[in-house]
Amino acid sequence: MFLIATELTMIRFMSAMAALFLMALPLAAAETRVFEAANGLVEIPADPQRIVSLHDLSITLPLVEFGGVDKIAGSHGRVDDQGQPYIRTVNTLFGVDYANTDIEFIGVFNEIDLERIAALEPDLIIGRAGNDDKLLENLSKIAPTILIDVVGLDYFGRMHAVADAANLTDEYDRRQALYELRIAESRRLIPNAKDISVSIIQPWPKDGYINGSRTYYALSQVLDDIGFSKPQVIADITDKSGDAEFSPEFLPELDADFAFSTYEIANSDQASPQQIRDAFEALIPGFCDIVHFCRNHQLAILPRSPIYASSFRSLEIANDSVLTHIVGREFVPFRKN
Repeated sequence: MFLIATELTMIRFMSAMAALFLMALPLAAAETRVFEAANGLVEIPADPQRIVSLHDLSITLPLVEFGGVDKIAGSHGRVDDQGQPYIRTVNTLFGVDYANTDIEFIGVFNEIDLERIAALEPDLIIGRAGNDDKLLENLSKIAPTILIDVVGLDYFGRMHAVADAANLTDEYDRRQALYELRIAESRRLIPNAKDISVSIIQPWPKDGYINGSRTYYALSQVLDDIGFSKPQVIADITDKSGDAEFSPEFLPELDADFAFSTYEIANSDQASPQQIRDAFEALIPGFCDIVHFCRNHQLAILPRSPIYASSFRSLEIANDSVLTHIVGREFVPFRKN
Protein backbone atom coordinates (compact mmCIF):
# COMPACT_ATOMS: atom_id res chain seq x y z
CA MET A 1 0.00 0.00 0.00
CA PHE A 2 2.84 2.36 0.90
CA LEU A 3 4.46 1.81 -2.49
CA ILE A 4 1.18 2.39 -4.30
CA ALA A 5 0.58 5.61 -2.35
CA THR A 6 4.10 6.78 -3.06
CA GLU A 7 3.67 6.08 -6.77
CA LEU A 8 0.37 7.98 -6.82
CA THR A 9 2.02 10.90 -5.05
CA MET A 10 4.83 10.95 -7.62
CA ILE A 11 2.36 10.79 -10.50
CA ARG A 12 0.40 13.70 -9.06
CA PHE A 13 3.64 15.65 -8.52
CA MET A 14 4.86 15.06 -12.07
CA SER A 15 1.43 15.98 -13.44
CA ALA A 16 1.47 19.20 -11.46
CA MET A 17 4.98 20.04 -12.68
CA ALA A 18 3.95 19.35 -16.28
CA ALA A 19 0.94 21.63 -15.89
CA LEU A 20 3.13 24.39 -14.45
CA PHE A 21 5.55 23.95 -17.34
CA LEU A 22 2.77 24.26 -19.91
CA MET A 23 1.40 27.31 -18.15
CA ALA A 24 4.84 28.91 -18.24
CA LEU A 25 5.24 28.50 -21.99
CA PRO A 26 3.05 31.46 -22.98
CA LEU A 27 4.81 33.59 -20.39
CA ALA A 28 8.18 32.75 -21.90
CA ALA A 29 6.87 33.42 -25.39
CA ALA A 30 5.49 36.76 -24.23
CA GLU A 31 8.75 37.97 -22.70
CA THR A 32 9.27 41.62 -23.55
CA ARG A 33 11.81 44.39 -23.16
CA VAL A 34 11.88 48.15 -23.60
CA PHE A 35 13.39 49.46 -26.84
CA GLU A 36 14.52 53.06 -27.26
CA ALA A 37 13.26 54.19 -30.68
CA ALA A 38 12.85 57.53 -32.40
CA ASN A 39 9.20 57.47 -31.28
CA GLY A 40 10.14 56.92 -27.62
CA LEU A 41 10.41 53.93 -25.33
CA VAL A 42 8.42 51.01 -26.71
CA GLU A 43 7.80 47.62 -25.13
CA ILE A 44 8.63 44.99 -27.75
CA PRO A 45 9.06 41.19 -27.79
CA ALA A 46 12.48 40.09 -26.56
CA ASP A 47 12.74 37.79 -29.57
CA PRO A 48 10.14 38.82 -32.18
CA GLN A 49 8.98 36.15 -34.61
CA ARG A 50 6.54 38.00 -36.90
CA ILE A 51 8.12 41.28 -37.97
CA VAL A 52 6.62 43.65 -40.51
CA SER A 53 9.16 45.89 -42.25
CA LEU A 54 8.05 49.22 -43.70
CA HIS A 55 11.14 49.67 -45.91
CA ASP A 56 13.00 47.16 -48.04
CA LEU A 57 16.46 48.76 -48.31
CA SER A 58 17.01 49.91 -44.74
CA ILE A 59 15.01 47.35 -42.72
CA THR A 60 14.19 44.18 -44.67
CA LEU A 61 17.67 43.94 -46.17
CA PRO A 62 19.58 43.91 -42.85
CA LEU A 63 17.01 41.57 -41.33
CA VAL A 64 17.68 39.08 -44.12
CA GLU A 65 21.43 39.56 -43.96
CA PHE A 66 21.54 38.91 -40.22
CA GLY A 67 19.66 35.63 -40.60
CA GLY A 68 16.14 36.80 -39.87
CA VAL A 69 14.28 35.69 -43.01
CA ASP A 70 11.97 33.43 -41.03
CA LYS A 71 11.18 36.29 -38.64
CA ILE A 72 9.75 38.52 -41.41
CA ALA A 73 5.98 38.25 -41.86
CA GLY A 74 5.65 41.14 -44.31
CA SER A 75 7.68 43.78 -46.08
CA HIS A 76 7.33 46.95 -48.09
CA GLY A 77 8.47 46.46 -51.68
CA ARG A 78 8.45 47.74 -55.25
CA VAL A 79 6.43 46.80 -58.32
CA ASP A 80 8.10 46.10 -61.67
CA ASP A 81 6.88 47.03 -65.14
CA GLN A 82 4.90 43.77 -65.30
CA GLY A 83 3.08 44.60 -62.07
CA GLN A 84 4.98 42.03 -60.00
CA PRO A 85 6.08 43.03 -56.49
CA TYR A 86 9.70 42.48 -55.48
CA ILE A 87 11.96 43.31 -52.54
CA ARG A 88 14.56 45.64 -54.00
CA THR A 89 18.21 44.59 -53.59
CA VAL A 90 17.22 41.79 -51.18
CA ASN A 91 16.29 39.73 -54.23
CA THR A 92 19.58 40.35 -56.03
CA LEU A 93 22.01 40.21 -53.09
CA PHE A 94 20.49 37.28 -51.20
CA GLY A 95 18.00 35.65 -53.57
CA VAL A 96 15.18 36.37 -51.14
CA ASP A 97 11.84 37.58 -52.49
CA TYR A 98 8.09 37.20 -52.01
CA ALA A 99 7.90 34.29 -54.43
CA ASN A 100 10.33 32.01 -52.57
CA THR A 101 9.58 32.88 -48.92
CA ASP A 102 6.60 33.35 -46.61
CA ILE A 103 7.17 37.13 -46.62
CA GLU A 104 3.99 38.96 -47.68
CA PHE A 105 3.89 42.13 -49.78
CA ILE A 106 2.35 45.00 -47.73
CA GLY A 107 2.53 47.79 -50.31
CA VAL A 108 4.81 50.36 -51.89
CA PHE A 109 6.06 53.70 -50.57
CA ASN A 110 3.16 55.90 -49.40
CA GLU A 111 0.69 53.07 -50.10
CA ILE A 112 1.18 50.74 -47.13
CA ASP A 113 -1.83 48.44 -46.64
CA LEU A 114 -2.78 48.55 -42.95
CA GLU A 115 -5.44 45.86 -43.29
CA ARG A 116 -2.94 43.49 -44.84
CA ILE A 117 -0.51 44.19 -42.00
CA ALA A 118 -3.19 43.50 -39.39
CA ALA A 119 -4.06 40.20 -41.09
CA LEU A 120 -0.44 39.07 -40.69
CA GLU A 121 -0.76 39.35 -36.89
CA PRO A 122 2.76 40.80 -36.43
CA ASP A 123 4.42 40.95 -33.04
CA LEU A 124 6.65 43.88 -34.10
CA ILE A 125 6.49 46.57 -36.79
CA ILE A 126 9.65 48.46 -37.79
CA GLY A 127 9.50 51.70 -39.76
CA ARG A 128 11.47 54.89 -40.33
CA ALA A 129 11.11 58.18 -38.48
CA GLY A 130 10.27 60.96 -40.89
CA ASN A 131 8.67 58.52 -43.32
CA ASP A 132 6.18 56.49 -41.34
CA ASP A 133 5.15 58.91 -38.58
CA LYS A 134 1.65 59.42 -40.04
CA LEU A 135 1.01 55.68 -39.81
CA LEU A 136 2.31 55.32 -36.25
CA GLU A 137 -0.98 55.70 -34.37
CA ASN A 138 -2.80 53.09 -36.43
CA LEU A 139 0.19 50.74 -36.62
CA SER A 140 0.60 50.83 -32.83
CA LYS A 141 -2.95 49.49 -32.49
CA ILE A 142 -1.90 46.43 -34.49
CA ALA A 143 1.43 45.63 -32.79
CA PRO A 144 4.34 47.31 -30.99
CA THR A 145 5.78 49.74 -33.52
CA ILE A 146 9.23 51.29 -33.51
CA LEU A 147 10.58 53.96 -35.83
CA ILE A 148 14.30 53.96 -36.59
CA ASP A 149 15.98 57.38 -36.66
CA VAL A 150 17.41 57.00 -40.17
CA VAL A 151 18.63 60.61 -40.20
CA GLY A 152 20.08 60.92 -36.70
CA LEU A 153 21.80 57.53 -36.70
CA ASP A 154 24.78 56.86 -38.94
CA TYR A 155 24.99 54.00 -41.46
CA PHE A 156 26.05 51.42 -38.88
CA GLY A 157 23.76 52.79 -36.18
CA ARG A 158 20.74 52.21 -38.41
CA MET A 159 21.71 48.62 -39.15
CA HIS A 160 22.49 47.94 -35.50
CA ALA A 161 19.12 49.32 -34.42
CA VAL A 162 17.36 46.88 -36.76
CA ALA A 163 19.51 43.98 -35.54
CA ASP A 164 18.89 44.93 -31.93
CA ALA A 165 15.13 45.13 -32.34
CA ALA A 166 15.06 41.72 -34.03
CA ASN A 167 17.42 40.06 -31.52
CA LEU A 168 20.06 39.48 -34.21
CA THR A 169 23.02 41.44 -32.84
CA ASP A 170 25.42 38.47 -32.77
CA GLU A 171 25.46 38.29 -36.57
CA TYR A 172 25.69 42.06 -36.82
CA ASP A 173 28.79 42.05 -34.61
CA ARG A 174 30.42 39.29 -36.65
CA ARG A 175 29.89 41.12 -39.93
CA GLN A 176 30.98 44.44 -38.44
CA ALA A 177 34.31 42.90 -37.40
CA LEU A 178 34.87 41.45 -40.89
CA TYR A 179 34.13 44.83 -42.46
CA GLU A 180 36.67 46.56 -40.25
CA LEU A 181 39.32 44.07 -41.38
CA ARG A 182 38.52 44.75 -45.04
CA ILE A 183 38.63 48.52 -44.59
CA ALA A 184 41.94 48.28 -42.75
CA GLU A 185 43.37 46.45 -45.77
CA SER A 186 41.95 49.07 -48.14
CA ARG A 187 43.59 51.84 -46.10
CA ARG A 188 46.87 49.95 -46.33
CA LEU A 189 46.54 49.76 -50.11
CA ILE A 190 45.59 53.45 -50.42
CA PRO A 191 47.63 55.25 -47.74
CA ASN A 192 47.24 58.58 -49.55
CA ALA A 193 43.44 58.43 -49.85
CA LYS A 194 43.03 61.88 -48.26
CA ASP A 195 44.92 63.32 -51.23
CA ILE A 196 42.52 61.74 -53.75
CA SER A 197 39.19 63.43 -54.42
CA VAL A 198 36.12 61.42 -55.36
CA SER A 199 32.78 62.76 -56.58
CA ILE A 200 29.47 60.86 -56.51
CA ILE A 201 27.16 62.34 -59.12
CA GLN A 202 24.07 61.38 -61.09
CA PRO A 203 22.65 63.03 -64.24
CA TRP A 204 18.94 63.82 -64.47
CA PRO A 205 18.55 65.42 -67.90
CA LYS A 206 14.73 65.43 -67.87
CA ASP A 207 14.84 67.59 -64.74
CA GLY A 208 17.83 69.60 -65.92
CA TYR A 209 20.24 68.99 -63.05
CA ILE A 210 23.11 66.86 -61.77
CA ASN A 211 22.64 65.28 -58.36
CA GLY A 212 25.67 65.43 -56.08
CA SER A 213 25.78 63.09 -53.09
CA ARG A 214 27.60 63.52 -49.80
CA THR A 215 25.96 60.30 -48.61
CA TYR A 216 25.15 57.41 -50.93
CA TYR A 217 24.53 54.43 -48.69
CA ALA A 218 27.33 51.83 -48.90
CA LEU A 219 29.41 53.60 -51.56
CA SER A 220 29.87 56.85 -49.65
CA GLN A 221 30.40 54.96 -46.38
CA VAL A 222 33.30 53.00 -47.86
CA LEU A 223 34.85 56.10 -49.44
CA ASP A 224 34.63 57.94 -46.12
CA ASP A 225 35.99 55.00 -44.11
CA ILE A 226 38.99 54.64 -46.41
CA GLY A 227 39.57 58.37 -46.13
CA PHE A 228 39.03 59.90 -49.58
CA SER A 229 38.25 63.59 -49.91
CA LYS A 230 35.31 65.21 -51.73
CA PRO A 231 34.84 68.28 -53.90
CA GLN A 232 34.07 71.16 -51.55
CA VAL A 233 30.55 71.74 -52.89
CA ILE A 234 29.68 68.13 -52.06
CA ALA A 235 31.36 68.21 -48.65
CA ASP A 236 29.31 71.34 -47.87
CA ILE A 237 25.91 69.71 -48.55
CA THR A 238 23.79 70.25 -45.45
CA ASP A 239 20.46 68.77 -46.51
CA LYS A 240 19.47 65.80 -44.34
CA SER A 241 19.17 63.64 -47.44
CA GLY A 242 22.88 64.11 -48.13
CA ASP A 243 22.03 65.16 -51.70
CA ALA A 244 21.92 68.43 -53.61
CA GLU A 245 20.83 69.42 -57.09
CA PHE A 246 23.33 71.30 -59.24
CA SER A 247 22.60 73.06 -62.49
CA PRO A 248 24.87 72.07 -65.43
CA GLU A 249 27.04 75.18 -65.11
CA PHE A 250 28.19 73.89 -61.70
CA LEU A 251 29.80 70.86 -63.32
CA PRO A 252 33.38 72.18 -62.92
CA GLU A 253 32.77 72.42 -59.16
CA LEU A 254 31.94 68.70 -59.11
CA ASP A 255 35.15 67.70 -60.87
CA ALA A 256 37.58 65.42 -59.04
CA ASP A 257 40.33 62.84 -59.44
CA PHE A 258 37.67 60.14 -59.75
CA ALA A 259 33.90 60.09 -60.04
CA PHE A 260 31.29 57.42 -59.47
CA SER A 261 27.84 57.32 -61.00
CA THR A 262 25.33 54.48 -61.12
CA TYR A 263 22.85 52.80 -63.42
CA GLU A 264 19.66 51.01 -62.41
CA ILE A 265 18.23 48.16 -64.48
CA ALA A 266 14.73 48.87 -63.13
CA ASN A 267 14.85 52.39 -64.66
CA SER A 268 14.39 52.06 -68.40
CA ASP A 269 16.18 55.34 -69.13
CA GLN A 270 19.12 54.57 -66.79
CA ALA A 271 19.53 50.85 -67.35
CA SER A 272 23.16 50.78 -68.56
CA PRO A 273 26.46 52.66 -68.22
CA GLN A 274 26.07 53.97 -71.77
CA GLN A 275 22.69 55.47 -70.91
CA ILE A 276 24.30 57.30 -67.99
CA ARG A 277 26.99 58.68 -70.28
CA ASP A 278 24.30 59.73 -72.75
CA ALA A 279 22.41 61.44 -69.93
CA PHE A 280 25.49 63.44 -68.97
CA GLU A 281 25.96 64.39 -72.62
CA ALA A 282 22.33 65.48 -72.91
CA LEU A 283 22.81 67.80 -69.95
CA ILE A 284 26.21 69.13 -70.96
CA PRO A 285 27.20 68.65 -74.60
CA GLY A 286 30.88 67.69 -74.74
CA PHE A 287 30.67 66.55 -71.11
CA CYS A 288 33.55 64.07 -71.34
CA ASP A 289 35.92 66.68 -72.76
CA ILE A 290 35.02 69.22 -70.09
CA VAL A 291 35.56 67.35 -66.84
CA HIS A 292 38.89 65.91 -65.74
CA PHE A 293 37.59 62.58 -64.43
CA CYS A 294 35.88 61.68 -67.71
CA ARG A 295 38.54 63.07 -70.00
CA ASN A 296 41.11 60.90 -68.24
CA HIS A 297 38.97 57.74 -68.03
CA GLN A 298 38.51 58.07 -64.27
CA LEU A 299 34.72 57.84 -64.24
CA ALA A 300 33.25 54.55 -62.98
CA ILE A 301 29.58 53.77 -63.58
CA LEU A 302 28.43 51.00 -61.22
CA PRO A 303 25.17 49.04 -60.80
CA ARG A 304 23.11 51.02 -58.28
CA SER A 305 21.13 48.53 -56.22
CA PRO A 306 24.03 46.54 -54.73
CA ILE A 307 25.77 49.65 -53.35
CA TYR A 308 22.76 51.89 -52.65
CA ALA A 309 21.61 49.90 -49.64
CA SER A 310 22.12 49.19 -45.93
CA SER A 311 23.99 45.92 -45.62
CA PHE A 312 27.48 44.58 -45.03
CA ARG A 313 27.26 42.75 -48.35
CA SER A 314 26.67 46.15 -50.00
CA LEU A 315 29.72 47.51 -48.18
CA GLU A 316 31.82 44.59 -49.43
CA ILE A 317 30.70 45.20 -53.02
CA ALA A 318 31.34 48.93 -52.72
CA ASN A 319 34.79 48.32 -51.23
CA ASP A 320 35.70 45.88 -54.00
CA SER A 321 34.47 48.36 -56.62
CA VAL A 322 36.56 51.18 -55.18
CA LEU A 323 39.65 49.00 -55.06
CA THR A 324 39.07 47.77 -58.61
CA HIS A 325 38.79 51.28 -60.07
CA ILE A 326 41.40 53.14 -58.00
CA VAL A 327 44.06 50.77 -56.62
CA GLY A 328 46.99 49.51 -58.66
CA ARG A 329 46.65 51.91 -61.56
CA GLU A 330 48.22 55.12 -62.63
CA PHE A 331 45.88 58.07 -62.79
CA VAL A 332 46.04 61.71 -63.70
CA PRO A 333 45.59 63.88 -60.59
CA PHE A 334 43.01 66.64 -60.78
CA ARG A 335 44.34 70.16 -60.42
CA LYS A 336 41.64 72.77 -59.94
CA ASN A 337 42.28 75.94 -61.93
